[in-house]
Amino acid sequence: MLSLDAVSVGLVWLFVFTDQFCHRSPSGYELAIIGLSIWLVYTADRLFDSLHLDTAQSHTVRHRFHFRHRKTICVVWILALALDTAVVVSYATESQLRWGCAAIATVLAYVVSVQFVKDAVGWFPKELRAGMVFAFGVSLNAWVEVAPEELIALAVSVAMIALVFTANCVTIAALESDMDRVQNFDSWVLRSPFAARVLPTALGLHALVVAGLGVADVIPGILAFCLIASDGLLLSLGRTLSSPMRCGGAQARPGPWVTLADLALVFPVVVFSGVATIL
Repeated sequence: MLSLDAVSVGLVWLFVFTDQFCHRSPSGYELAIIGLSIWLVYTADRLFDSLHLDTAQSHTVRHRFHFRHRKTICVVWILALALDTAVVVSYATESQLRWGCAAIATVLAYVVSVQFVKDAVGWFPKELRAGMVFAFGVSLNAWVEVAPEELIALAVSVAMIALVFTANCVTIAALESDMDRVQNFDSWVLRSPFAARVLPTALGLHALVVAGLGVADVIPGILAFCLIASDGLLLSLGRTLSSPMRCGGAQARPGPWVTLADLALVFPVVVFSGVATIL
């Protein structure tokens, strides 16, 4: 309900990209800026969605929460924006500010495309847009500091994680498709049910490609392990949801399953990064 799931996913992957391409851990102010920025974007998106919420129809808990507490959330959002801006102005380097401006422009374009001109970009699924923007955000430190010889590795790594983030969004959209339909919310699954059906196959192919890139040393090994593990967990979740049990369980109460979809992106990073640090 508080968008902390998205913040958690963003921060752990920020750690991976900073560790692998900047060869250091993220600083406190970098964690604060990225964490607050992710929260601001996701909360704004949910506030916009809540404006169109039909409370008489089936809807998600997070949409009901943002609808009921929208005034309080708006006040907190403004305070969080002021804090985020203050941290950026006080601590960000000149290079970080330049890349940050590019990230802000990308995020604004995403919000406008999702909330105001979604029919004009229906050919470009919302989930794919979200995955790309999120991947760019968590890799900002790497773009600022990457060595020229690692630029291709970074670009390929960002593309691979963008696809995993997209798969996460498609999984959640599939879980909430019934509620999205009655609320007239847009999703790739509603526009093309085929997207959810091919997701397990796409995840398997993605894992194979990542494995090949890791073996060929095109992308860092730790990052490849994290991506493959996330693929595997999302694939397992997808197969569980496609079973007959889904009709009486996950589809009716998607909340816990949505949490598992997010944990599929957090757990591998925590485990593999922890093991790598120990070794």
